[in-house]
Amino acid sequence: MLQNEKYIDFANDNSVEVLALGSLQDGIDKKDRRAETYEGKDEKGNPVKFMKEFAGMTAEQINALNGSPGGQYNKTGKIPYVGIVDPFTLQEIKSQPGGFAAGQLMDAVAEAKAKLNKEHGPSVKRSSLKKIEAAVKSVEATLEKGGAAKAFADYAKLEASVAKEPEALKAKTKPVHEKILEAAKSDLDKAEGLISSGDLKGATTILNSLKSGLKGTDLEAKLKELLEKTKPAPG
Repeated sequence: MLQNEKYIDFANDNSVEVLALGSLQDGIDKKDRRAETYEGKDEKGNPVKFMKEFAGMTAEQINALNGSPGGQYNKTGKIPYVGIVDPFTLQEIKSQPGGFAAGQLMDAVAEAKAKLNKEHGPSVKRSSLKKIEAAVKSVEATLEKGGAAKAFADYAKLEASVAKEPEALKAKTKPVHEKILEAAKSDLDKAEGLISSGDLKGATTILNSLKSGLKGTDLEAKLKELLEKTKPAPG
């Protein structure tokens, strides 16, 4: 099932797979062909050995999953066994000793997902999560290279792109926004220092670049206060 391309595509946005496989180490020790590995890199770019039989997973990950509660659902003593579990209650919704055909399992998952979404709100797609995580990294890169003003512009696009997404996905953007605000606060302090030294033009340039990004934030009042100080004295 986990090697069925149609099911893999479906599962990517509809379910989370937990594999309980107790005999893997025996196969590794006996050099079973199904325990063969291939070279790859993990999400941090570190070299690892993935299982050919379970592409994208290491033996360590599979063994760790076997120690999870996943294996406790099979009380039949037979394998394979597939169970669909409610992630909120950890109760089985449906099970099938001997496993499902791909189409049957997709239908059962879709039915369970529709029920859960009705009870708990919309679920999160992995594809959407990956897209947002990539966008957040891009904003962080802009912040590091171009500063708060440019990062605010990128963040505005990111915020607009998640406007209709579930709250769980919107929450992924908050940490980077906080980082931008911290950088903007440092810029305000810098502008305040320029005002004190008499460089009103330099301070104004910094402050104007932050106006749109700080609108509606706790730092907006400080920005306006400093902008007032950059205005030429009357008379």
